Amino acid sequence: MKVITIIDAFITDPKEEQLLISFIDSIKTIGDDLFLTSNTPISKEVQEKVENFFYDHRNQLFKEEYENYDWVNYWTEYDTFKVYNTFLHTQKHALSVLINLFRAVKIAKELGYTHFYKMEYDAILGNETKDKIQRLNKECIENNQKGAFFISNEESSVSVHYFFCEIDFFLNNFWNINNEEDYIQFLEKEYGYRNFQTMENFMYVNLKKINLIDLNIQEDFFGYFGDTHWNSQQTRVYYEKNSQECESNIYLCYEKKDGVYEIKNKLILYSINTKSEPDYRRFVIKYDDDTEETIIQQFGGYKHWNFNFIGKNITKLLVYNETEFLYEKEINEIYSKIEIK
Repeated sequence: MKVITIIDAFITDPKEEQLLISFIDSIKTIGDDLFLTSNTPISKEVQEKVENFFYDHRNQLFKEEYENYDWVNYWTEYDTFKVYNTFLHTQKHALSVLINLFRAVKIAKELGYTHFYKMEYDAILGNETKDKIQRLNKECIENNQKGAFFISNEESSVSVHYFFCEIDFFLNNFWNINNEEDYIQFLEKEYGYRNFQTMENFMYVNLKKINLIDLNIQEDFFGYFGDTHWNSQQTRVYYEKNSQECESNIYLCYEKKDGVYEIKNKLILYSINTKSEPDYRRFVIKYDDDTEETIIQQFGGYKHWNFNFIGKNITKLLVYNETEFLYEKEINEIYSKIEIK
């Protein structure tokens, strides 16, 4: 028995690289070898921290058209609130993630590894989480179980933050994805048409075909690994292209009362700076009664955030930096939300 950890990382700036380094240093305390895959160049410092590294500069994204794109939810948690960005999403990057995963598993098999677990590099791991990962992996092997997966039947998804599997079992039971044509063939076989599936849904559909008695199936992923900060890296795919890396959006406001989150009669203007330099934003908020409000937000550097409460009858958001107009956004249906703890 020989176990390897597979990590996929897309690194575009020094802050993301430092997050990757911190994750590698943390996960290495478990003691298993690491296999890092990436579609971006990785520094020599990072490469020397892992046993195996594969770089694919092609970064293969979905290019074909599909049907029934799903709503997805990217979230980031802070001490006092949690931001949910919800939108219809093609998850174009999922193709490269799937390709990198299957490639890494096949290479690991050739190198003599028998089991692997897949991890997300932007997790800030708690010690209890690391203990539970070791225990789950060990229990699977001792009980002759082929893998450990966390599922959500309600969302028809499998968590891809962590799962563990025997390599041969994975390659024999999950539809291998080497390119977009493989993905299309999977959809046409399952549905008869191109019914788009996110990576989490793809994993779920494959898993449901397997005799689950051979697996350790769990639910409530975030509850089980409650001492870890998952999704610490802010996802940028849902923001305005003219935002100049200081991202802003309008959110529904939920506040906790008697342990239950209730929607409030107000909205939130939330912004986060995703570059290292300080920044400034001036917002003009137009309401449906022809009134307007001006809000100023200032940012100290990378991941510095601000939010303000605003009225619910907003119709338009105009965004400026210190010297120029950047963009305007019509506000119609709002699906994203912030939960205030």
